[in-house]
Amino acid sequence: MSELIVEKVRLKNQYISKKIEAEAIKKVLASTYHTAYRIYLIVNGIKELQEFANIVSDEYTLTAYVKTECGFVGEAKDQIWAITHLQPLLRKNPKYILRCELRHNMTNNVIYKCVLEHKHQMTVYNQIQECINNLKEII
Repeated sequence: MSELIVEKVRLKNQYISKKIEAEAIKKVLASTYHTAYRIYLIVNGIKELQEFANIVSDEYTLTAYVKTECGFVGEAKDQIWAITHLQPLLRKNPKYILRCELRHNMTNNVIYKCVLEHKHQMTVYNQIQECINNLKEII
């Protein structure tokens, strides 16, 4: 028997505005811009990945999450502009990426799949609910 566990998701703003403090920026200079991006997410209180459902089952494997990709504004944008190796971050477009995939473990076949990229929170929330409803019907 399979049990679907639904988790609450709270999508935050897709824009990073707070800059990294001077002490932390020194460490960022020695690392890649990917590391800097993660530090900006932490400083601005944004979770990059949020799972919205899990499954307790030996028969199925579920991957269900929303990824937040952020753009930069204000002080954060100014700070990145001043540091050459961080400038690729300025090309990031703000959006949410929803992925939901249910696989049968024995055959490795995909039973259900949904992928959505969108910039509006309500569209993503509606799609999360639709995915959950579809998963409940399947299980």
